[in-house]
Amino acid sequence: MRPKKGKKTKKTLLVAVAACAALAAPAFTGTAAAAGTVTASGVETSWGHAHVKAQWRLDPCRLDPLHMSVKDTAADGHSVGVRLITEGDAGTHCFLPHRVSTGNGTGWAGDSCADPGGRIASAWIELCRMAGATALSCVSSKVVHAPFDGSTA
Repeated sequence: MRPKKGKKTKKTLLVAVAACAALAAPAFTGTAAAAGTVTASGVETSWGHAHVKAQWRLDPCRLDPLHMSVKDTAADGHSVGVRLITEGDAGTHCFLPHRVSTGNGTGWAGDSCADPGGRIASAWIELCRMAGATALSCVSSKVVHAPFDGSTA
């Protein structure tokens, strides 16, 4: 017959399990997992707003996942668009804009990734007022920087 466990034994076991979990976690996640920070930025005007949420995971050359959204907020006959811009080893890369052409109060949101072909040092979005496929004016969000220091790349 097994002896009955007392409160002290249960507490000791709980502390031992917690200590093992704390020590084992880095072995499974790696030290670079801390670099998987999510960055977010946005831009708003009287005629539209756009937002981006991106994550550099373990790869400084790729933003994945990348979520962008844009909304037209003016009945002015123009459409709005949002585009991602990255700077890094591949120079400055302007991705094609995602455009909302259906008028005031409508929007677009989507998930993707960005892989411009080299280390990404910084990224931002531009909210653009459009006439067809032509950007009439663009407003930039704040620049977000990669959480990598360069020695991990």
